[in-house]
Formats: sequence, structure tokens, C-alpha cells
Amino acid sequence: MKIHYTYILAFLLLTSCEEKESTSPIKKNIQEVVFASGTMEMEDEYMVSALTDGLITSLEINEGDIIKQNQVIAILDNEVQSNQAKDAQIIFNDSRLNASPQSSQLQNLKSQINQAKEQLAFDKNNYLVYKELWDKKSVSKLDFEKMKLQYEASQNNLSGLEENYNDLQKSLNLAVQRNQVQLNTQKALLNDYILKSTSPGQVMNVYKKSGELVRKGEAIAKIGQGDFIIKLFVSEEDITKIQLNQTVIVSINTYLDRTFEGKVSKIHPSFNEAEQSYIIEAKFDELPEKLFSGTQLQANIQTGKKNDVLLIPTPYLKNNKVHLENGDVVDVEVGFSDSKWTEIKSGISENDIIIKQ
Repeated sequence: MKIHYTYILAFLLLTSCEEKESTSPIKKNIQEVVFASGTMEMEDEYMVSALTDGLITSLEINEGDIIKQNQVIAILDNEVQSNQAKDAQIIFNDSRLNASPQSSQLQNLKSQINQAKEQLAFDKNNYLVYKELWDKKSVSKLDFEKMKLQYEASQNNLSGLEENYNDLQKSLNLAVQRNQVQLNTQKALLNDYILKSTSPGQVMNVYKKSGELVRKGEAIAKIGQGDFIIKLFVSEEDITKIQLNQTVIVSINTYLDRTFEGKVSKIHPSFNEAEQSYIIEAKFDELPEKLFSGTQLQANIQTGKKNDVLLIPTPYLKNNKVHLENGDVVDVEVGFSDSKWTEIKSGISENDIIIKQ
């Protein structure tokens, strides 16, 4: 009798396909984590941006350069502003000269005051003589009154000249102050055309070239210093789970075959609109051999541990229901879940056998 093995094999395959996979829940100790993506940055990074519109006439740095504080980064075309600053300097110097005691205006008034003092002394002396004669009835009242009026007129003339001198001096000093403000303003505007570093560091990126036109606010270079930090973006539903000093397991795109550990070092206090997430920072326990600012990375932040957690493979769960071996469909309460495992808080036990649908 000839046996058709092909039919037998097909029957066995059909039978095995109809058998569904099954398993039982298991209890394990698990580590709760929050996933976050992010980038590598230096601890203190800042942009050097144009403070005014202009043409870059000189670019003083290259990527990778180590720079000092207040080092010149770039110079913009400043011919017009330079001429305005020079003009303001000339006006200021002229006003200072006018306000000095040797100025022609003040010297002229000073000369008039000295003459008025001499005239007052002469008229005062005559007045005293005539007063003494008047007391002795040796001169007429008309002559005495005339001399008295002359003396008072000399007093008033001197007071008026001294007041004019003080007013002119105040006016000239005020002009000096105003011109000083204008000069400082023009110098400050001129300084806007010379871009300098605010702190020492390394040139991370240079975004412009010599000869390019830049607009006010445009970035010309990025400077960084300090240790590298892990900058992570955390979703709104996870931010309350994050605390300082929690362990962070980091996978860096430049080291795909390795992971690195660190600790949460900073939690930014507000929601970042640009990133549409909360931002936290972490520091490495031990720095990798070579790092680059801007490198993409992913991280798991360890937020807590749970012991004796009942777990099932996630593919066995559908709409928070599981199928038992006896055909029952049971609602379960779930907790932690990822692509591999799901925590079961209630509904089934270790003794149940569940079927994968």
C-alpha cells in the first residue's frame, strides 16, 4: 500500500496552525522608566547674533577655535556709523571748550563783572561820603538821593551780570552733558558693528561667511564651554514622574552599540512652547570618549521599582481583555505597558492560562 506523505504533511501543518499560542502570567520585579528623546549640548552654549543690519567685512573665527572672553568674532561694515561717532565727538569737544572758564563767552561776562565790581566800589565810596555829608546837612537831599540811586544801580548791575554768568555756565554745562550722552549713544551704536564673545569657550558652529549680509538678530556663531550635558524632552503626562538624581540610561546615535548612565541634574520649571514638551537635563556618570554638540540621543529615565508585578506578553492583550484557555474573555486592569510586557493589576492570576488571539 502506497502512503501519500504529502497529504499527511499538509494535514499536520493545518492542525498546528489551528492550535493557538498560550502562556501564563508571570511575576517579576520591574523597573519603571520614562522614555525621552533629546540632544547632546555643552553646559553653557550661547549664540553670537548680529545687533544691527550690516555686511560682514571680517570674520575672525573658525569652527573648533578656542576663544577668550570679549574676543572679536566678526566686524560689520560701519563707515556711516563711524562718521556719525566722529561728528558727535567733535560736537562734544567743542561744547567742553565752550563750558571751560577760558571760553570767550564766559571770559567776556567775567570782564563785565570785574568792571561792575570796580564801578560798585567807586559808587559805594561816593554814597558813603554823601551820606556823611547829608547827615551833617552839608549837601542837598537831591544830590544825596542821586548818589544813592547810582550806588543801588551799580549793585543791581553786578547782581544781574553774576546771574547771567551763572545761567550761561549752567547752560553750557548742560550742553556738555547732552553732547556726552549723544556721543556715548553713537559709540554704543558703533560697538554694535563689532561682535564679541561674552564668555570664553569653543566655537561650535559658524553660520555666516565674510562678505555676507546679516540682519539684526541673525546668528553668526555658536559658542560652548563646560561639560557636555544630556538635554531631554519629556511629555506632559510623564514630567511629574521625574525627580533630581534619577538614573538615566542613554543611547547616543554616535555609539549605537553602547549605552551610558547619568543622573537627572536639572528640571526646567516651565513648558517649552517651541519643543512642545518639558525640558530636563542630565549629566553623565562617566563621559564617553568623544562627544559632539547636537548629537541625537534617546534615554530611559528610571522613575521607580516594583516587586512581584504580574506580567503578560503585550500581544496577548486586546482592548484591556484577555482570552482564557477555557474560552472565557476576561476584563483586566492594566498598569505599566510597553511593546513586550504589560502589568496586570487585577482580573487574572498566575494560575490562569491565556490564549493569544
